Amino acid sequence: MAPLRAVVGCITAEGFVTRYSQIASQQTASFQDGFAILMRRTGDALKLELYHRYAVTRSESRRGPWTASTAEYIYEVSDQTDDLIAAFHWHPVSAQIGDEARWPHVHAYGARDTITLHKLHLPTGRVSLEAIVRFLIVDLDVRPRRSDWERILEQQEQAFRRTRSWS
Repeated sequence: MAPLRAVVGCITAEGFVTRYSQIASQQTASFQDGFAILMRRTGDALKLELYHRYAVTRSESRRGPWTASTAEYIYEVSDQTDDLIAAFHWHPVSAQIGDEARWPHVHAYGARDTITLHKLHLPTGRVSLEAIVRFLIVDLDVRPRRSDWERILEQQEQAFRRTRSWS
């Protein structure tokens, strides 16, 4: 949980909570209110919704006595009028209604005459939370809360790459 808090702490002070499910023996991490409002350098706001489900298990490997494995993620970015910009999904077990794609994908939103973008499941491979936060700061101009955000994201992403079980 500390790595996820460190990463989102680069862009928001919004409360970040974990809930445990005895049924699935998994935990979910999300913003306390379900979303965080992020300020852009332009003065406009963006909304980030984050849902990250993971399991913590005992491990006898080089990774240490415990390991956390991602089971599902949903990262959605909206503009200040609440219109979606992009939604990054991986939900291999609990397919979302209207989105049965079980592979990592992105839904892009925008106007096109010939294609309804948001209905497409553009394959992405696994997307880290660090990559989402970097995208928000670099491409969507979200104001970072910390001057050392690049170092924090790089550190956490290196740890993620070292310990992930698939890419």
